[in-house]
Amino acid sequence: RILMRQEKTMKVITNHALDPRIILNPNAGSDRSWVWSAFDFAEGELKETVFALRFADSEIADEFKTKFEESQKEMEKLLAGEDKEDADGTADEAAEALAGLKTTEDDAADDDDDDDDAAK
Repeated sequence: RILMRQEKTMKVITNHALDPRIILNPNAGSDRSWVWSAFDFAEGELKETVFALRFADSEIADEFKTKFEESQKEMEKLLAGEDKEDADGTADEAAEALAGLKTTEDDAADDDDDDDDAAK
């Protein structure tokens, strides 16, 4: 997800998923600005929006593009389910650990009795 706020007012100006199909294009041949289109939710409702973002210099613009594309690749992996292998193993381990835990009303009653004895 990309979320941007206006610097002075902190108003949300961009709020959308980093869909792998989004393409960053240079804006009017500039080496320090990017244009893209996405379904945005900044105003509280989903609508297609065209964004143009200009940076102070080309180095910062290139860094933004690199991070944007890296995040898109991560999103593509999530959508393809490539993250499930690792998660399933962890989930199985957690399920086994939880299976060994037991709680009963008798244990709770014993704890209450201990509290009563301590109060006397």
